[in-house]
Amino acid sequence: MTYYLEEEDFENLFSEMKPIVMKLMKQIRIRTWKIEDYLQEGMIILHLLLEEQSDGQKLHTKFKVKYHQRLIDELRRSYAKKRSHDHFIGLDVYECSDWINSGDTSPDNEVVFNHLLAEVYEGLSAHYQDLLLRQMRGEELTRMQRYRLREKIKAILFSEDEE
Repeated sequence: MTYYLEEEDFENLFSEMKPIVMKLMKQIRIRTWKIEDYLQEGMIILHLLLEEQSDGQKLHTKFKVKYHQRLIDELRRSYAKKRSHDHFIGLDVYECSDWINSGDTSPDNEVVFNHLLAEVYEGLSAHYQDLLLRQMRGEELTRMQRYRLREKIKAILFSEDEE
C-alpha cells in the first residue's frame, strides 16, 4: 500500500527525523558527503519507508535503522573504491627494465615475445598454464601463486643458459 503525504506534511515529518540524521552524520562521516547529501538521503529513506507502510508508530525506529544501514553501506562502498586501487598487478621493474626503457614495439620484438610466451606456456604444467592465463587476463592471484608462477617461468627461460 502506498502512503501519500502533501509536501508540507512530508517536510513536517522529515523535520522530526532531522535530529536522527544529524546525530548519525556526526557518528558516521563519509568524506565526500556534505550536509545536503545526508539530508537528501534521509528524505529518500523516509519516502521509501512511507511507501512501504502507512502506520506511523514505528516509523522513527525504522527510519533510524534503515538510515544507519544506508550510511554504513555507503561507507563500505567508499572504502571498497579505495581498496580497488591497491590491487594493481605488480611488475618487477628491474627484470623488465630493457623493454620498459625501449618504448618501441617493433614487429621483431612482438615475434620474439610471442615465441617466448609460447615456449613458456608449453613448458608449464596445466595448473601453471591456467595461472599464467589468469595473470595475463588481469585476474587476481594470491601472492604465493604469483611467486611460484614467476619461479617456474624463470626456470624455463634460464634453464638453457645453464646447460
